[in-house]
Amino acid sequence: MKLREHVVFDIGEEKFKYFQHIDKDKKYKVDMIDLNKRLNQSKKNNLFSNIKIIIISLLCLAIIAMISLKV
Repeated sequence: MKLREHVVFDIGEEKFKYFQHIDKDKKYKVDMIDLNKRLNQSKKNNLFSNIKIIIISLLCLAIIAMISLKV
């Protein structure tokens, strides 16, 4: 029977062993330019989505108001 591996959160041990990559020689760096591009793109997408939702909501309210005025 195989025993489950146990993650130890001891300060004396290597911290967070399960976060370590297999290839230790390769450095994983974040490209700030790419990160900023993706952040700006997501902000634009969120803005356009919010504008669409507001326009559709106002259109629905206008339709309901017109229907209620005719009755």
